Amino acid sequence: MIPAAADIQTPEIGYQTLHILAPQLLELFLVNTKQPDPAHVDMWDWVDDKQNFIAPDTSSIQVIVNGQNNIVTGIGFKRRPVYAPFLEWDLRIGNDLFLQLSNAIPEGASVQVLNNGSLWPTNSSFSATASPLRFNPAIHVNQEGYLPAYPKKAAVGYYLGNLGEMPIPTNTFTIVNTANGAVVFQGTLTLRADIGYTYEPTPYQQVYEADFSSFTSPGQYYLAVPGMGASLPFRVDDGVALAFARTYALGMFEQRSGFDVAMPFTRFTHAADHLAPAGVPTNASAPYAFTWMTVSNYATQPSPDNPPQIAPMLTNYNAQLYPFVSQGTVSVSGGHFEAGDYNRVTYNSAQLIHTLVFAADSLPGVGALDNLGIPESGDGISDALQEAKWEADFLVKMQDADGGFFYSVYPQYREYEIDVLPENGDPQIVWPKNTGCTAAAVAALAQCASSPRFKLAYPQVASNYLARALMGWQFLTNAIARYGLEGSYQKVQHFDDDFTHHDELSWAACELYLATGDAQYQTMLFTWFPDPTASSTFRWGWQRMYACYGNAIRDYAFAVRNGRLTNAQIQQDYLAKCIDVITNCGDDVLSWSEDNAYGTSFPDITKAYSGGGWYFSADQAFDMVVAYQFNPDSRYVDAVLRNLNYEGGCNPVNAAFVTGLGWKRQRNIVDQYSLNDRRVLPKDGVPVANIQPGFYAIWVYQWELTAMVFPSDNTNTAPYPFYDRWCDDWNVSTEGSTTDTGRGFAAAAWLAAQTSPAAQRWTWTNATILTPAAGLPSQPMTVTLNVADTNLSAARIIWEADGQEPEFGGTSYTFSPGPAPGPYWVEAEVQWPDGRRAFAMNSVTVSTNAPPQLSNPQKAAGGGFSFTLAGVPSATYVVLVSTDLRNWSPIATNTLPASGVLLVTDPQAASLSRRYYRAMGAP
Repeated sequence: MIPAAADIQTPEIGYQTLHILAPQLLELFLVNTKQPDPAHVDMWDWVDDKQNFIAPDTSSIQVIVNGQNNIVTGIGFKRRPVYAPFLEWDLRIGNDLFLQLSNAIPEGASVQVLNNGSLWPTNSSFSATASPLRFNPAIHVNQEGYLPAYPKKAAVGYYLGNLGEMPIPTNTFTIVNTANGAVVFQGTLTLRADIGYTYEPTPYQQVYEADFSSFTSPGQYYLAVPGMGASLPFRVDDGVALAFARTYALGMFEQRSGFDVAMPFTRFTHAADHLAPAGVPTNASAPYAFTWMTVSNYATQPSPDNPPQIAPMLTNYNAQLYPFVSQGTVSVSGGHFEAGDYNRVTYNSAQLIHTLVFAADSLPGVGALDNLGIPESGDGISDALQEAKWEADFLVKMQDADGGFFYSVYPQYREYEIDVLPENGDPQIVWPKNTGCTAAAVAALAQCASSPRFKLAYPQVASNYLARALMGWQFLTNAIARYGLEGSYQKVQHFDDDFTHHDELSWAACELYLATGDAQYQTMLFTWFPDPTASSTFRWGWQRMYACYGNAIRDYAFAVRNGRLTNAQIQQDYLAKCIDVITNCGDDVLSWSEDNAYGTSFPDITKAYSGGGWYFSADQAFDMVVAYQFNPDSRYVDAVLRNLNYEGGCNPVNAAFVTGLGWKRQRNIVDQYSLNDRRVLPKDGVPVANIQPGFYAIWVYQWELTAMVFPSDNTNTAPYPFYDRWCDDWNVSTEGSTTDTGRGFAAAAWLAAQTSPAAQRWTWTNATILTPAAGLPSQPMTVTLNVADTNLSAARIIWEADGQEPEFGGTSYTFSPGPAPGPYWVEAEVQWPDGRRAFAMNSVTVSTNAPPQLSNPQKAAGGGFSFTLAGVPSATYVVLVSTDLRNWSPIATNTLPASGVLLVTDPQAASLSRRYYRAMGAP
């Protein structure tokens, strides 16, 4: 059983549970709420307005262990909102009361915590059994699992609020088979203290690592720690890396714009969207006034890291250096949504193309993956290139007649289509051109054109892309000739604004050289980007391989390896510098992983500045995967896996940070589709930032979520530690972009390509839901899932239905529809350990004319037989009996109560060996 606090079902207000964290440490967890300010929380109001903890009187608390008192010697507390949906006030606050005990709780003991009524109602108690396999939230594993032949690491550690960190009472652990409880491995816990935070006390100094890399037997297991309990279940399986890769690939597919995203490839469907041509804002008057106002607002926010812009700020239509040539409307459908919104941004489009084409060409095995479960799977062409081509076909539509590229496609009258599904989206408009996004587009199209795999699959398309790239290059050279290198750049938004356009121009020159072999482009690359090792080309002076400089370095370094150029065409000193930056970047990311208690590559300098947000572990892993190709250091692989472990749930809050993975799944993500579709769970494959700085003000809650945190996020001493800052809420600092998805995919796909399931042939698996012909209002009904692949022993099955909480289950699902007649939808999603999925949809009709139902048959006390009769409330039904199914006799006529359910007892059944029952409406 998966505990409610670590499941897809969000704990309700009033939910409570007891965790026996250690033999002398208890955690009482309670979910409460509050109404908007100035209201206080409705229970456990123990933190005053100055963030002081006013501890409850321990004399009011009684801990009973096997019937005996166990004295409370210490008390601690932490509090944080755990659920806060975006559209309406439904605040749920997690409260953790910690009790330190005088005597150790023996294994197998029953524990009950009582109070005198001052802390919680006396008819409600916290109770648990000290089972050796009880769930303990202090034990963290990758909930998707581990690869048999690769390193396998888990973590043990827990934050106790104002008590600090939990002391771990032992240094041993075991791996336990979930099927039979057998111990299959024993190991030693080793301290893995975090390095980098500068505030006191330093957090995460009592985190221990459980290394069971030498254990290789496939199966499902718990990680157990003596005296503490066990983790959530996990698998050891060759398909785990492919599960990550396929989930990321599914996320990219679901982000496609202008495409009929449909069954059987996903249940998160949407019709082809934004197909109408986009407007060109050729003046500042209506209907373009909003566009130019918004562009002006962004353009006048200069980056402090850039020199002052020489060109006029783009504050109005007349300030454009590069006026629109196209008039009226342009067809710009396709591509992928930029992030959680439906906008499409040229710069991000180019970044996604780069990552996918690079992965297919340069990361061994990725280009051969044609089994990821997208519509094109199985056609003999790399699935990564299929997604890249969908994006690149959009990108060429963004080119104006003068060769420049429109910056983005946005809604015409607002920035975000927050309240609609994509197929019901707004009229759209293109934003003005600049040299940054144009250079990025030139580079991405030239990269496709020079890709050996892409040219083999799409020779004519590759040729067309190169022609478009050369046309864009001419636009850039004309712009620079007219306005100068610095004067030709106009900021539009932040996307391409790092290093202004210098990195994009360098990347464009690099890719055109790789595509043509023409030395003029290499000359420009060396002119604009003479030294790849220069710290001035690192973000903030320390982040190597950032943005388009990194793209240029990667593709130049791999040009000979992947067959774009010969060794004689590459400048060897420059190549050596590119490789040096790649491996140094990999070493940076590796060192951050080694400095992290949980193994994720969160930069040490970000810790020192108490930063966070927009951080994705698998994104970091990508740079180590690239470095590994030049320096096959096993530590890179270990750190890549640690980063995937963190995203898979091996983190302090036991949450999976990729939607569609893990046991504990977030439902509120910054994603317009997921906000507006009918389901509770968000669409699969969306990365959610792993480490966040805290809460942001949103319109429903304003800053009240921040005020509920104890200890505070904002204190200089002993703040709420960063890795523990999590809530199922709409937090903009956790929004993932499709470029983040692409980098995470590339890292996972490379790892998956090294495993045996990479060679399996698969496109999609059919599944159907069988439903009753009709059902009664508010009465339980059972539906059944049929799957073409009947081997479901290791599969996870999720059910969602109209008006219901999602839940894990089996091939049958029982739910109660609402009281209103009509159709009620139901869906199932099957996930195998290797990431293959099957989806099924159906609906059931609820009608007051549906036949009554008989259920729950059982022997009645004192003899006889009883069962439940369900039907329309206040309707009258006749119950009939038979011994041969031919001759029927009435035994009772019943008018149902308001619930529509009645227990019927037949005392005469005790004297019969066989009797059949049915019910029908009374005449």
